[in-house]
Amino acid sequence: MSGARAGWGAEPAPSEVEIDREGLFDAEIHITADAGEPDGPRRGGLFYLHILGFLFGATLLVLLVRAVGVGLVFQALAQIHYGFFLVLGLAGARHSLRTLSMRMAVAREHRRFSFWQAFTTRLAGETITFLTFTGPVLGEATKAALLRKRVPLASAVQALAVDNLLYNLSVALFISSGALVMLSAYDLPLGARLPLYGIAAGMALVIALVSAAVLTDVMPVTGVVDFLIRRGIKANWFSKRRENFHRVEGNVYDFYKKRPRTFFAMFACDFAAHLTTVLEVAAILWMLGFEPGLGVSYIIDSLTKVINLVFSFVPATIGVYEGGTGFILHTLGYAVATGLTIGIVRKASMIVWALVGLLMLVRHTAPAALRRAVAGHPRLRGVMDNLVLSNMTHRPARTFVSILGVAIGVLLVAFTVGLAHGVLRERGRRESEVGAEIMLRAAGTVGLGGAQRFQMPTSRAAEVGRIPGVRVAVPHAQTTDKSDAGWGVRVVDGIDQEGYARLAGLRIIEGRALQSGDEAIIDPVWMGQRKAKVGDTVRVFDRDFRIVGVYEPPGGARIKIPLSAMQENAGVEPGTFCTSILVSVNNPAEQDAVAERIHAAFPEDQLIFTRDLPEMYASSVPALDVFIDVVVGVAAVISMLVILLAMYTTVTERTRQIGVLKSLGMSNAGVAWVIEQEALIVSVLGVLLGVVLTLAARFVVMSTTSLTVDIEPKWMLVSLGIGLLGGTLGALYPALRAARQDPVEALSYE
Repeated sequence: MSGARAGWGAEPAPSEVEIDREGLFDAEIHITADAGEPDGPRRGGLFYLHILGFLFGATLLVLLVRAVGVGLVFQALAQIHYGFFLVLGLAGARHSLRTLSMRMAVAREHRRFSFWQAFTTRLAGETITFLTFTGPVLGEATKAALLRKRVPLASAVQALAVDNLLYNLSVALFISSGALVMLSAYDLPLGARLPLYGIAAGMALVIALVSAAVLTDVMPVTGVVDFLIRRGIKANWFSKRRENFHRVEGNVYDFYKKRPRTFFAMFACDFAAHLTTVLEVAAILWMLGFEPGLGVSYIIDSLTKVINLVFSFVPATIGVYEGGTGFILHTLGYAVATGLTIGIVRKASMIVWALVGLLMLVRHTAPAALRRAVAGHPRLRGVMDNLVLSNMTHRPARTFVSILGVAIGVLLVAFTVGLAHGVLRERGRRESEVGAEIMLRAAGTVGLGGAQRFQMPTSRAAEVGRIPGVRVAVPHAQTTDKSDAGWGVRVVDGIDQEGYARLAGLRIIEGRALQSGDEAIIDPVWMGQRKAKVGDTVRVFDRDFRIVGVYEPPGGARIKIPLSAMQENAGVEPGTFCTSILVSVNNPAEQDAVAERIHAAFPEDQLIFTRDLPEMYASSVPALDVFIDVVVGVAAVISMLVILLAMYTTVTERTRQIGVLKSLGMSNAGVAWVIEQEALIVSVLGVLLGVVLTLAARFVVMSTTSLTVDIEPKWMLVSLGIGLLGGTLGALYPALRAARQDPVEALSYE
């Protein structure tokens, strides 16, 4: 036994490392993919079990969301908002604590890696565990493989085994204590108490067995291997690897006796990691409007760990994790939608960190994989030896900056134009959804956007209302005021509550309707963005208006005040003038005929169909086309200058190489084409990156603000043309300069 447990202080012999490496990866392959063994179908069955588990979980998640209601789930998710970054931060802290524990498990003399290297290794391994059907088998093997460059493989395997053993022990303690807390805190029916008793007893039994194995000389894993050999179950495979199992298990159980301080320090890190998960649950509940104690969050998190344990065969525990969390919350007296939201938010956090881990895995493995692929494939090696690609990879930072410069040009055009058109069209869409088909304005009114004068008599509404086909006509005023954000303006509607409600179907969902004086009603979007509530005040026209209600459906300006208050602010006698008359017809299909009757009755007034407002708003700013032309020109200049500078630097740096090429017989056109090829590749990559950045910026803006960004195919094509044309023209001078170089002078260039 002592010989088997000597691996923590001494460097293993090369042969041992080789054996362990072979055993580790052979075991992983045996479990996941080795179809040549007699029990191959059984392993295939395990793989298909994972797939079926994934499909079952995905189906369950869809059914749960449909049963609870997509609207309720999205409404709850909207309450999280920026709080998701807090959840991400807590998850990052958990990964850091687990990394610290893993790093401490490696003996000091073998710890030839930094915390960051350990952190990225852990994320890469956890990503494999989370995203693949192999679970922790391949995930832990990945960690060991990534560490073996800095740590002897035997030490890495032992450290990972100890780290996982202690973490699983802490999970067992956490689950059993959570079950006991729930039993003591809630008066549960017998059907709910019995499973909790079973969970607590089962976890206590696991803790007792592992503790006994650690404190005594009993080696249960080796005993199981010997039992399988005696029974003839995979006897040859287990016989070859019996010593590896024995040695690793011996070193794992000997860890407590040789390094007790590290043992308890790792335990402390594991329990601190569990604390972050409890805080995650508490934070999400708080963001959803609850005031949970840590005890409730402790119970919720401990029971969700049971779900993770039982359904570990389901990749990413999709569906079962969210559904289980919903069931737990329902048992504790919360809505199922609350539990489902908690599960979705925490799963989204896991996915974000898994994607980070995937990037770390690529960073760790891509260079070596690329070298092996190039070495094994002559054609690929020929491509990599290509002069253009060699130029690009020789200075990767400069190449990336060039690509980024082109991408910024694309972003500048597509996003700026999309934002300008999107905001205007959204404004027009809101104005067209007020419930009116026709807008009547006074003669001589110019422009849109809330800057019109109060020239339309309010009495005109009653006159229009008597025209055949008109359902209702109401006076309406709209003007702009400075935004409380400190920049820009916002639009405010002045309405007569009763008439406008009949026109637009407006209803108050919280608070009460407008009456008179300095009162305001708001729509739910504005309420959510400003975190406002009924009873708060909003600054309009340099005075405070008290919010008395929240209205639906949204349409027109997000803030509405009494028409009399707006007339007073405009210096107009209340009840005399407004900016427009909104007209709703009995049959929208006959709005053209009704419009002709209105025009015949009031030929001097302007008549606008609200269906035309979105496009009218998009074209209502005369300076917008000039602004867009300027943006396009700036983007083209940026792309051209970036490529010109990059290619000019390339030509200068490679003067001697160009001389060699020309002395070997390459023509002037061939030299110029090499430079142009590099510029075109950089431009294409820049355009692709620009599209990605544009879509990312659109997502961020539309998810965090009420602004709308319309990414139009026309302008994406314009951006593509700008990137390619700017790159081609930018590289033209450097290409011609390279082609005109004298070979003799180029060869003597220093």
